[in-house]
Amino acid sequence: MADEFIGKTIGGYEILEPIGRGGMATVFRALQTSMNRTVALKVLPRDMMKDDTYLQRFEREVSIVATLEHRSIVPVYDHGNYEGQPYIAMRYMKGGPLDNLIGEKGMTLDQIVRVFMQIAPALDYAHSKSILHRDLKPSNILLDDDGGAYITDFGIARILNESTGMTITTQGVVGTPAYMSPEQAQGHTMDGRSDVYALGVMLFEMATGRRPFHSDTPYSIAVMQVTAPVPSPRAINPSLPLVVEQVIYKALKKKPEDRYQTAQDLAEALKMAVERPGLSMHDTQPNAINVRAALERTQPGSVPPQVSQPAPANVPPPSPMPAAQMQPTPMPVYHPMTPATPGSSAMSSVVPPARRRPRPKKRGAGMWVSMGIGAFIGCALLAVVVVILIFVVDALVGGQIGRGHV
Repeated sequence: MADEFIGKTIGGYEILEPIGRGGMATVFRALQTSMNRTVALKVLPRDMMKDDTYLQRFEREVSIVATLEHRSIVPVYDHGNYEGQPYIAMRYMKGGPLDNLIGEKGMTLDQIVRVFMQIAPALDYAHSKSILHRDLKPSNILLDDDGGAYITDFGIARILNESTGMTITTQGVVGTPAYMSPEQAQGHTMDGRSDVYALGVMLFEMATGRRPFHSDTPYSIAVMQVTAPVPSPRAINPSLPLVVEQVIYKALKKKPEDRYQTAQDLAEALKMAVERPGLSMHDTQPNAINVRAALERTQPGSVPPQVSQPAPANVPPPSPMPAAQMQPTPMPVYHPMTPATPGSSAMSSVVPPARRRPRPKKRGAGMWVSMGIGAFIGCALLAVVVVILIFVVDALVGGQIGRGHV
């Protein structure tokens, strides 16, 4: 059916060849004759024009894309209706869809980071405008000839209720089951974290060349998104760093509150994991605070260097500790023998625990005491000797006198 448009001119666009087919429309490479430039022309087939659902989706895409102006969202040049045939003229991307780059072996980590750092801000920008994409997948990411990545195809995008942040209820489940979040597969209320899950599926596929869930029917795949555990990416690609695998696991958590809360959070965590594969999962968390680094800043040299060990997966980052609590508080030592004087503070008896050097003894007083004791002993001995000499002399003199009288 697409061949019927080849060579025809629709609204000033000469259709050259088909470059993509989706469930709702066909995309052609076309020449805008008025400006002599190549464009991508999205045309709704005639057989779908009879279905109001497809017409409404096509018109919704026009209205949604008209409100989005971001460098990583495919810009729309024009839209119109030619003989009842609605069309959208967009920028032509020579690089084609991302799934052509993935192949069977996946992409390098540097390539993945480059793509994510471009499309994540664009997705968060759409969410800030209360718009959910709901159909993120590699075929809806287009590349230009310089490797720039762009989000396209907002055909089934959902506009959020700006007052409550809740989705507008519709009947049925739309999207691609292989990339659906669990809440989307169940028809539950969604927010931006549902698109983050789809990014996680894309990340898994880009890193391994395979999607996380495979089955014979779309329904079975949707059930697996809700109930089945995510297989190990490293079992498919052993060269994948452990911390990158942990980033993928977190992006594919079943509960929205357990995932990355924004696309930019996921992209930043992935970038850090790729640049520093030795980090733990905690270190890749957005705004994570390195408590050890804070200690080193407040107490230089007080914390010896250590080799950081990987933290276990799914461990929440510690709460940042105020700087005041990081300062060491000396244990007070009470000296009961220190008398308290009137008017003195009770803190006068509390001293820091640091050891005090003993005061050097004064040698002057000790020396004089020693000399005094020595002199005393010397005098006493001299007196004893003198007394003994007196007795001896007296005895000798007395003996001689006695013999003279005889």
